[in-house]
Formats: sequence, structure tokens, C-alpha cells
Amino acid sequence: MDPNLAAWFKAVDTSGEGLVDAKEVQKALEMGGLKFSLTDVDSMIRAFDNTGKRSLNVEEFARLHGFLMSCNNSFYSFDADRSGHLNSTEAQQALAQAGFRLDKPAFDAIFNKHDPNNRASNIELTEFVRLCLSLQTAARAFAAFDPQRTGKVTLSFDQFVYAASHLA
Repeated sequence: MDPNLAAWFKAVDTSGEGLVDAKEVQKALEMGGLKFSLTDVDSMIRAFDNTGKRSLNVEEFARLHGFLMSCNNSFYSFDADRSGHLNSTEAQQALAQAGFRLDKPAFDAIFNKHDPNNRASNIELTEFVRLCLSLQTAARAFAAFDPQRTGKVTLSFDQFVYAASHLA
């Protein structure tokens, strides 16, 4: 593990128990120049917490950090005009680089959900991270019902509700 990342974790682990909660992760993100609501941070924690305690140990924190760095790198790789925003074409390319290849209807639906200006057709980094987090949690929930990795599942309504409850 990167010693700087371990030191960063230790700096925000105020209890010293080896776990960080949403407020501590929010503080860590702010130290790194990212501002997310507590609700967003809680979604991040739920996506990377393997124990269901709504806190992260140092390894889970490192995985979250890697995810955020991947989102950041994809975002800035495709922000061609350096505007700090991705248009829908740039966002679709950035998502593909991050491993999310979606057909047009699926992409349009998820992009519009995360476009706060209601169809202004561009998103900034924090919105792109939220979009990636939605896809990450959707992929994880889907995989739970697709053990053979066929790319298709059949769900009962209860299973659908269960899966939807695990989405960011």
C-alpha cells in the first residue's frame, strides 16, 4: 500500500480504530480537493464497504481512492476543451475508458439522470464521479444475479427491489 495513502487514512481516522465513517471520508476528500455531500460519501462507502458497517478500513479506503483516481483520470483525459465539463460525447468516451460500455438509450438515461442542469448536456467532475458510482454499484448488483456472466438476468420483483436498494 502507498505509504502516503495510509498516512492520509490515519490522519482522518479520528477514533484510531482503523475504520473511517462518512464524515471522515468527506474530510479526506475535501483534503484532496473534492467536495461531496454526506449523502454522496455514504453512497461511496456503501459501494466499497465489504462488511456492511458503513465504514471503510484502510484497504477499502484504498480501493475507493483508486476508483476516484480512475474517474478523475478518465474525466480529464476526455475534457478536450479543458472546460471542466464533459459533453455527452466526451462522457460516453470517458465511461468506455473506465470500463462502462453502454448502448445509446442506457447512456442517455444515466447521463440525463446525472446532468443537474436538466439536459444542458454537460457534467462536471463530481457529477461524473456520481455517474461512475451509479454504474459501479449497478454492475456489482447485476453480477450478484449473473453468476455465469452471461450478461442477462431474470429477476422477480423482490429481487429487483433488493438490487435497486444497493444502487448509488
